[in-house]
Amino acid sequence: MSYRKLKVLSVILLLTIFSGKVFALEEYVNEIYKQIDACFTSKDEAKLNDVLSKNTKDKYYYLIENYTQKRIRRLIVNNDYSFAMDATLALIENNLDNEEAVEMYSVISDAYEIQRKHEAELEHQRQLELARIEMEKEKQRGNVEKEYVPATMTSSGAVYVTGKETKLTSYNWKAALGMIDLLHLYDKQGDISSIHYGVSLDFRYEYTMENKMVIGTDVFAGFQFLGFADEEKLVPLIGDIDLALKASIPQISNKLFFRIGFDTLIAGKSKTAQNTEGVVGTMYSPTIGLKMERLPLGNVKLDLGVDWLAGHLFEKDVKVAAAASMNLEIPFAELEKVKLNFNIGVRDKFFLKNEGLENRASVIMAIGVENVIR
Repeated sequence: MSYRKLKVLSVILLLTIFSGKVFALEEYVNEIYKQIDACFTSKDEAKLNDVLSKNTKDKYYYLIENYTQKRIRRLIVNNDYSFAMDATLALIENNLDNEEAVEMYSVISDAYEIQRKHEAELEHQRQLELARIEMEKEKQRGNVEKEYVPATMTSSGAVYVTGKETKLTSYNWKAALGMIDLLHLYDKQGDISSIHYGVSLDFRYEYTMENKMVIGTDVFAGFQFLGFADEEKLVPLIGDIDLALKASIPQISNKLFFRIGFDTLIAGKSKTAQNTEGVVGTMYSPTIGLKMERLPLGNVKLDLGVDWLAGHLFEKDVKVAAAASMNLEIPFAELEKVKLNFNIGVRDKFFLKNEGLENRASVIMAIGVENVIR
């Protein structure tokens, strides 16, 4: 073998040995790098300290330190100062001569302190803003409690109105003047069937007690003073004065009212007509009844009522006495505080007597005015 061939083989052998060591070193260091990566991913200071302490005697420890410091710098870029300080402290504890790590720890500590102060200031400002918002809410809640109160209850909760509106919605009133009040008097015993013309006045008032109960009163007065009949069958004056107290329980129905009151019925008799003797004269009667108010029919409101007239118990010729009423309210104008409506009503008084029956049915056309309900 020539010298030249021997030289080439020696070089190849040396390169093979050197490359094998390099590959072995790379695999060994990469394994440690992976362990360090895992420590930084989980931010486990104890595990990182353990990895470093196991390799402090290694002649390639400087590579491990450099890689660890590289990972720390990445934390600093991401403003993750807390674990950066822990990792740097682990480097220092395992190599007190690492001046770069000591300097890095000082820089990180200063940056971390600045960050903490900044975050504390932001948190302080956030708390102040939350306190301001809460104070504003309390102020608004106080204003709401002063200015708004529950007006009514619905299936979805309370409906609130302002104090100004509360004055309107806590009570309700209506007055109706009947310019036309036509009454038909029928008495079977006296064979009377006559028409009488008059006027009437109807008034109601209702007050809501803390949204738990509605109490009120109904007042009606009607007089028929003009008759259209033969003089022999004429009843000179017919009148009806009805006063009742009423109450409604919203838990049952806010439209159903229980009524108790007193009714005065007047019927003048003709001195010249003998067949008017059977007509029930003046009768004073306690009343008990029910009334449905403001039943909606589109824009029209319907009232229905029935009463039992207990005064028949004191009339020897009357077995049963009862009253019924119906009214249609048709709005046609609304102002700021009141609204106007046209009313068509029917009122009826029925007397079942020992000898036949007597009925007084009247048709009333009235102009009504009532307060505005918001």
